[in-house]
Amino acid sequence: MYSGNFEAFVQKNQLNEVRVAIGINPENFSWKLDPEEYFETPVALVTYSDKGLTGVSHESQNFVLKHIMPSKFSKKERPILINNWEATYFDFQREKLLELADEAKKVGIELFVLDDGWFGNRFDDNRALGDWSVNEEKLGGSLESLISAIHERGLQFGLWLEPEMISVDSDLYRKHPDWAIQVPGYEHTYSRNQLVLNLANPQVVEYLKNVLDQLLSYHEIDYIKWDMNRHITDIYSIELDSEQQMEFGHRYILGLYQLLDRLITKFPSVLFESCSSGGGRFDLGLMYYAPQAWTSDDTDPIERLKIQHGTSYGYSPSMMTAHVSISPNEQSGRQTSLETRTNVAYFSSFGYELDVTRLSVEEKEQVKEQIQFYKKYRSLFQYGDFYRINSPFSCDSTSWQVVSKNKCESILLYAQLNSKLNPGYTRVYFSGLDKDKC
Repeated sequence: MYSGNFEAFVQKNQLNEVRVAIGINPENFSWKLDPEEYFETPVALVTYSDKGLTGVSHESQNFVLKHIMPSKFSKKERPILINNWEATYFDFQREKLLELADEAKKVGIELFVLDDGWFGNRFDDNRALGDWSVNEEKLGGSLESLISAIHERGLQFGLWLEPEMISVDSDLYRKHPDWAIQVPGYEHTYSRNQLVLNLANPQVVEYLKNVLDQLLSYHEIDYIKWDMNRHITDIYSIELDSEQQMEFGHRYILGLYQLLDRLITKFPSVLFESCSSGGGRFDLGLMYYAPQAWTSDDTDPIERLKIQHGTSYGYSPSMMTAHVSISPNEQSGRQTSLETRTNVAYFSSFGYELDVTRLSVEEKEQVKEQIQFYKKYRSLFQYGDFYRINSPFSCDSTSWQVVSKNKCESILLYAQLNSKLNPGYTRVYFSGLDKDKC
């Protein structure tokens, strides 16, 4: 249960003795302890099942839902959302956002999420990270008035944040250049044109607490997408002495946990979703604070079969978010039907990542019917027992199945990865059902 640098390994010696270990990665790590001080290691969990990897998955997922995830969300059905990112990117005005919200409401979507670009001088990814003040000129008014307009349409409101990051071209950097992670005397190393704030510095954590406290206290926000879009490099903390520099990585994670703990304690009704370029923060440390995570920035449904299949070994569909995006897919260029994109995304906390205003009348009607289907079986998709029948890593097809706890309801997906000429019959065997029932 840890979000920092860790090591996991299995060793087998010449006597066939096996040793399994997991914990903080010892490379570039040490911790100075003075007399009477103590160090608390991360918690490690061990799961056993005599029913193979499926049994391990079910045991693990049930334990996480019962004991780790915030209890308010452990069995709560997740809302169907639309995120404006792939519909508009940074180029939006209030009229466009409300147009998206209107169409989203018509087809049955429940949550509208405003992504990057709503704050500061943020018109591209070169600037303004750290300046979490509302750009009222771009939004055509206050954030509060936009939220009210979304709520009046019968939709919940969600907001994108990347609190751990800072742009050099920002008011925050100009005021506190020392708050960015950096090695003194060396040039910055950039990724995505941004730097990382030093959460090992208590001043930075306190600043973010106050900023986010104000944002959530004065606005009726239902959902936060917490993004973290680059790796940490140039690892050094100006606040630590030379003997403590190798404590930096762990101190950063402790600062992050302290910040998140403050927020979920004060705002327990806000649904937090973690994200790190998609999939980079799937760990039980973060799941304690954020009960779902963006599974991947790759929304190609054929690629997603592998991504969601692999993720399912540790996490239930309710913990994964998957969205229906445009075809041809913007990442891969692959063309897929709306039906295929939706069927794959169903096995998750479900949503859309496209411009619904540009869909045809027929497509909008199809989306409406698909959402009605998902709502009918949402609890089954998100909290049913998940079975992997065929693996996309070794077969020409993938089969997944969800089964209700009472084994009275089940849905199976069969996805063909490659077309074949004159194929023979394919038989798919259901799993998890009561063998004595018809």
